[in-house]
Amino acid sequence: MWSSLLWLLAAIVGVQAVAEGEKGSIRTIPLRSHSLSAPFLDSDMQSRFYDFGGDTIIRADQYVRLTSDRPSQEGWLFSRLPLTATNWEIEVEFKIHGQGNLHGDGMAIWLTKQRGTRGPVFGSADKFEGLGVFIDTYKNQRPGVVFPYVMAMSGNTSVTYDKDHDGKDNEIAGCSARGIRTSSNPTKIRLTYFQESSLKVDLLYKSENEWTECFETGPLTLPSVAYLGFSAETGELSDNHDIISVTTNNKYINKGYSEQGSTMPADTGKGRGRGKQFNRQTEKGTWKWFFFKVVVFFGVLGGGYVGWTMYRANQRGRF
Repeated sequence: MWSSLLWLLAAIVGVQAVAEGEKGSIRTIPLRSHSLSAPFLDSDMQSRFYDFGGDTIIRADQYVRLTSDRPSQEGWLFSRLPLTATNWEIEVEFKIHGQGNLHGDGMAIWLTKQRGTRGPVFGSADKFEGLGVFIDTYKNQRPGVVFPYVMAMSGNTSVTYDKDHDGKDNEIAGCSARGIRTSSNPTKIRLTYFQESSLKVDLLYKSENEWTECFETGPLTLPSVAYLGFSAETGELSDNHDIISVTTNNKYINKGYSEQGSTMPADTGKGRGRGKQFNRQTEKGTWKWFFFKVVVFFGVLGGGYVGWTMYRANQRGRF
């Protein structure tokens, strides 16, 4: 009986340890240098971590407006520092709105080697190197696709965005997002990137706190130096394109020397070294805690067995 009980309890402890290890395998580290929220400007009317230009205007207590609801506008917002995290998550709250029934053209989120250059791709430069995720609100020539449409494109400095066909030939993956412009709920987009596995894009607009998966790709290579940016444009049709907040996190995979592990965000090689040292120390501490729990478990079990044996012996002595 005791042998069966021993193996059962050991199995329970083992399952619990594995579950705890899985829950703790990915750590989220906030990246203030690539996040943004109100008030967007400091006392000198500047942003510490972002530059902006074109037709962008900022209302410090409410939004960064990349374009106003006027024709022929282009605006951009780009981080001053490159995003050095290997694996990351970017969550953006935004709002696209305006007067009338016809509107355009849309906005983009960028992870590119270039930064802060106006151009024809949703207000930013064409033939970029890196990743662009587009929220396209105006349909040109793309039969069978419902707009607004969200899509991703990978650029290598030689590929031109096919604006006439809404990027059909450039698309890695995408999804329709009917209602994202007119939603009464907060509208958000979330990009989750793991260098060795995937890029995943989720949307929130149908109801509060209900995320909908837009698409997930396979492994995607980004430039080693990439800046986080946002841009928007209007043509003959127009809209307000507002950034409400940006929350960026490093997704730190705690797997010792695993190549999938991300290092602590830094701008120098020393920072990367500190990330690896932190990873080894965390793994060592996790194993120590696991063995400590095992020792305590067997100690308690052994003590209970001794106590039960003494109790049985005393009972036999009395009778």
